[in-house]
Amino acid sequence: MGRLKKRSDGRYRSQIYLGRNSEGKALYKSVYAATVPELKEKEAEIRHQLGKGIDLKAQRDLFSTWAEDFLRLKEGAKITDRQKSHYRVSVKYWEDIFSGYRMDEIRGDDIERALLSLGNSGMSQRTINFYHSTVRQVLDRAVGRVLMVNPARNTSPDIGALGRPPEPRRALTEEEQKWIWDTPHRAQPVAIIMMLSGLRRGELAALEWDNIDLNGASISVNKVIEYDADGTPHRRAYPKSEAGKRVVHIPQMLVNYLRQMPRDPKQPLVIPSDKGGVMTVSGWTKLWGSYMRLLNIKYGAGILKHQDDPHRPGPKTYEMTIPPITLHWLRHTYCTLLYLSGIDVLTACAWMGHADVATTLRIYTHLDAVYKRRSVQKLDEYLGQ
Repeated sequence: MGRLKKRSDGRYRSQIYLGRNSEGKALYKSVYAATVPELKEKEAEIRHQLGKGIDLKAQRDLFSTWAEDFLRLKEGAKITDRQKSHYRVSVKYWEDIFSGYRMDEIRGDDIERALLSLGNSGMSQRTINFYHSTVRQVLDRAVGRVLMVNPARNTSPDIGALGRPPEPRRALTEEEQKWIWDTPHRAQPVAIIMMLSGLRRGELAALEWDNIDLNGASISVNKVIEYDADGTPHRRAYPKSEAGKRVVHIPQMLVNYLRQMPRDPKQPLVIPSDKGGVMTVSGWTKLWGSYMRLLNIKYGAGILKHQDDPHRPGPKTYEMTIPPITLHWLRHTYCTLLYLSGIDVLTACAWMGHADVATTLRIYTHLDAVYKRRSVQKLDEYLGQ
């Protein structure tokens, strides 16, 4: 046992020698307990930590010190500027939560309460899980040196269900695809290209006519536009992963559509902004919102928002009664078309630009459940021969 002393408040204290600092001063770890047996138990735990290589001196490091070190690593990592921006916001949140906390003072229930607060604020599940992942990564770096275990890994599994559930994603039905083809608009090329090539929004924003080989029926994806948290666009020479840099072989239907698209020889971009530059986040929102309103008026129920005052001055506005089609639905439609046409999962993975075939496989597995009759029909056709 270390140096034992009974305090005036009745508790026992002992000090365990930790070594000397750079100035040669002896360092001790103080342990407090109500009884001698309890003190021995706490001492044994500390000696166990020392035996595992835990630096008890560093346990007094502030959480903010480790969080800032983690953030510097992320700033130098090969991730998108938008991801770096998200990490900055998330780290700032945890620094505010654990302001003044030492590393050894953070508990799993502290983290749970902070995540519950995010859920109550209306934040999405995906964002809450990102915040959880951030603090888990910060504390993971301290395990084995400062911490025996990571308190962020001792939270309830129910934490993953906090917040708004993710928006449903699906492929467009044949009828909805027909809406796109039959409704000209400045956003129609966006919808058709994404639906028949699987390009992401940032990849389409960076797409130039020189990247399209109409004779070879292919699109070379070698640039991407990334957006900061404030929506500012930045062009990168390569997409977010090496898998993103790819050649997509496109169907003849898209080749024919691209051939008849109006083209300004002075404009290299396929989908420029109104001012001829790169599309911004607000530009995408306005463009797609305008198209959705047109589709709603043409194919929706046509319910006026102000039925109580049909003579109200100004343009008439209608309730949205068609499904909330998103740009990601168009990319999901492309993947579904690959599946339905019998394209194997490895080829689909390459054309979609997925970094891991497991991502494509999850989509294909889901589609197997939706279109399970298709496989049986193949068997019937074979046996019928």
